[in-house]
Amino acid sequence: MRLALLKGNRFNPWHLTAFAQMDGVDVTAFRAESEIQQYFQERGADKLPFPVEPIYFDYQAGPWLKRKVNQFTMNRLHRSPRILPFHERLKDFDCILSWELFTDWSAEAVKAKERYGIPLAIMVWDNIPFNNEDTPERKAIKQRVRDAADVFIVHSDVSRDMLLEEGVDDARIQKVWPGVDVERFSAGDGVREKYCLAKDDFVLLFVGWLLPRKGIDYLLEAMRLLLNDDDIPTDKLQLLIVGSGPGRDRVNAIVDVLALQNHCTFAGSVPYEAMPAVYNSADCFVLPSIDTPTWKEQFGMSLIEAMACGLPCVGTQSGAIPEIAGPGAMLCPPEDGEALAAALKPLLHDAAHCVKAGLHNRHVAEERYALKDHGAAMSTLLLSLS
Repeated sequence: MRLALLKGNRFNPWHLTAFAQMDGVDVTAFRAESEIQQYFQERGADKLPFPVEPIYFDYQAGPWLKRKVNQFTMNRLHRSPRILPFHERLKDFDCILSWELFTDWSAEAVKAKERYGIPLAIMVWDNIPFNNEDTPERKAIKQRVRDAADVFIVHSDVSRDMLLEEGVDDARIQKVWPGVDVERFSAGDGVREKYCLAKDDFVLLFVGWLLPRKGIDYLLEAMRLLLNDDDIPTDKLQLLIVGSGPGRDRVNAIVDVLALQNHCTFAGSVPYEAMPAVYNSADCFVLPSIDTPTWKEQFGMSLIEAMACGLPCVGTQSGAIPEIAGPGAMLCPPEDGEALAAALKPLLHDAAHCVKAGLHNRHVAEERYALKDHGAAMSTLLLSLS
């Protein structure tokens, strides 16, 4: 089966790994060259064993004058760039897998389905009902996609519930757990010396964009509270921050205000293949995401990578985190630095508890999120459509 893979802003190593090993599925990926894509390329997104076809935004290709006008309206009027039509390039495929209901990508996929009769699957991560309907055009796109798609693939019950509330028949929704390479992401050697971390430091690890919605502001507040606690050896608590993108200046300012300069290490963007060693340099992984009107944590691939490496994990009750972390997860309310500090403190005092929690997480990762199982489930589902 020839699969046209439209991943949009999820064209990255941690979402594409499984597609390289699906039996009976010949993948061609379509990718736009965007700012976020440049970040993913730094982390190894170009190292793929299947062909990649370029897609262009309306300021990147087309008539010169129109490109300039589009660039101007983006810069001055904050207009969102639009994908140039490409549905005719999908006509020779046996199946299309696109992302989310509201995207231009899925709108083009619907056109290809209608014109050429190609089965269409939509992968849905969004978990807020009637989200991304801020314009009549986006609302109309979502309705067309809801009507046209043969199947909606979700990774959490929260996303399923969203689709049900938007009127999608449950029979058209299939849940498939995402996958992580549990052989690559497993307990092993770390690289503490690379980040000047001592062997006896207690290292908290944050992985993600430095955007407010990822909750790092509250993690820094929790760090300050823990360091002010007389029960915590202040010279042994460290936070390793892996991530880049917009927000570094804001985070730096918070670090300065809270006087955390000696307790925070910024690793920047780390290649995907180097991430297992980073996880194995930490004592605890923290996913402190918060809720916004238009976004709640949709999954958290870094969470299952940390779990696979056998790390104890502390997260917030945001979006899909409670479901993904599984029973027995250590969770606290979002946007609450005190609650986050309280959740972390017992781990700093009880090494046995850390080991037990880490072994439990490893077991959950092996049972739920093994990459081979994800690849097999996706292959079976997509082949059933062609």
